[in-house]
Amino acid sequence: MISSHKKTTTASLSSLILFFITSMNPVFGFQQETDKKPNILFCIADDQSFKHTSYQGTAELYTPNIDRVAKNGVVFNNAYTNVSSCAPSRAAILTGRNIWELEEGGLLFGGLPKKYTTFSTLLSQNGYSTGHSGKGYMPANKKEPYQTLPLAPEFNDIKMDAPKNMSNKDYAENFKAFLSEKDDDKPFFFWYGSHEAHRAYHPGSGARAGKDISKIEVPGFLPNNDLVRNDIADYYNEIEWFDSHLGRMIKALEKAGELDNTIIIVTADNGMPFPRAKSTCYDYGTHMPLAICWGNKIKGGNRIDDFISFTDFAPTILEAAGIAIPTDITGNSFLDVLLSNKSGQVDPKRDRVFTALERHTYCRPGGMPYPIRTIRKGDWLYIVNFEPDRWPAGNPDFDSPHQGFYGDIDASPSREYLIANKDQDSVKYYAGLSLEKRPEIELYNVREDPYQLHNLAKDEAYTNLCIELKADLFTYLKKTNDPRIHGKSPWDNYPYYFNGYETEHLKPIEERQ
Repeated sequence: MISSHKKTTTASLSSLILFFITSMNPVFGFQQETDKKPNILFCIADDQSFKHTSYQGTAELYTPNIDRVAKNGVVFNNAYTNVSSCAPSRAAILTGRNIWELEEGGLLFGGLPKKYTTFSTLLSQNGYSTGHSGKGYMPANKKEPYQTLPLAPEFNDIKMDAPKNMSNKDYAENFKAFLSEKDDDKPFFFWYGSHEAHRAYHPGSGARAGKDISKIEVPGFLPNNDLVRNDIADYYNEIEWFDSHLGRMIKALEKAGELDNTIIIVTADNGMPFPRAKSTCYDYGTHMPLAICWGNKIKGGNRIDDFISFTDFAPTILEAAGIAIPTDITGNSFLDVLLSNKSGQVDPKRDRVFTALERHTYCRPGGMPYPIRTIRKGDWLYIVNFEPDRWPAGNPDFDSPHQGFYGDIDASPSREYLIANKDQDSVKYYAGLSLEKRPEIELYNVREDPYQLHNLAKDEAYTNLCIELKADLFTYLKKTNDPRIHGKSPWDNYPYYFNGYETEHLKPIEERQ
């Protein structure tokens, strides 16, 4: 007869053996810890250019939590939004498609058709708990819920006392609420879409927060004066608000024991809301910050030079989650690059991205878009303006219902300064860069000319380069069936949804009710 002590010992030994067998062999219904599907926290600021984090060394800007993700993970030096306009940028992220492949989903105040499946929907269909706080896919047609919330269930109920002109949504507390409500047995995807650093700003908020205006760096396409520096300081203040919520979310992950198994992606939808940045295809409009960490799966501190398009997010996230990538997705997964534990150029084929613009705001008669296609390859930016006779920033005499005159530039002190002083000798150059018409072809060496001030397209020394880049660009546009390449412009007739209703094809302002 076996004693009770021996029975216990034998049972413990059997349990231990069974544990090792089952943990090593998923056939028995168990998986190793390393086989757990990763959680995904996707953090996207609104209107933030690549340079504007403290890990990039920008003076008077403090982003310790973005810096933490960068330090513990990977920084991508060449990440580009498909379009420098918020709703279509997010549509490209969610679907993995270029904006010219999304019909009216490629427009601001348009609508993403249901036939274009979002990666968040696929995650939900494959065992993920999903949620979002803040700004999802918008602004768009509010008549159809899918158009405003194609992402995931909304967590925006918890509010807070926020600084003036910032959202009162407590993004971090809403994330905690999501964590407490989600199914513990499921991995999760959560989209943190800050409304910051979108305008309007509280004037002087940056200076009141202690920023030394004299140390603010002004991009070379804007006048370097106190008004612009103050405007930029207010913008920095909003980025720091985004960063503060990110820090609280990271602490929530630590407390929940989920940090090591969570892919944290930190980026922005388009560039800073200033003239010649947002709603353009210059680098301050399309070049985005991107830092990603994933526990000990990624060696911290690497900086990668491979070009990443925002159409690449969807297939990368799906591959990381072990979900089949739909064949109609245009983007390409960069999971191999992310996990390479290398710096510099990892995949030599990733030497280019393509960006675009159609209609941003309704700022030209008839709502006509300003169509642009570009290739950003190596050090070069090659731009085709398909309708150079149109005003790129909006007509000077057409009052947009959304942003006023020159409506593709966000209303701001910097914009108003350019408009009011555009004929003064000290301002005329800068006003021309942002407000005046542009040639059909533009070519810039981005490394030598980071603000894209010197168009080289007409220089005979670059004729062959222009031919090469045009061929690369048009080959890609044909491959992805861009209507522009066939002389078509369906964007001319898509509705413009603003303030929750479809506008009439706008009457002149004096005839509006």
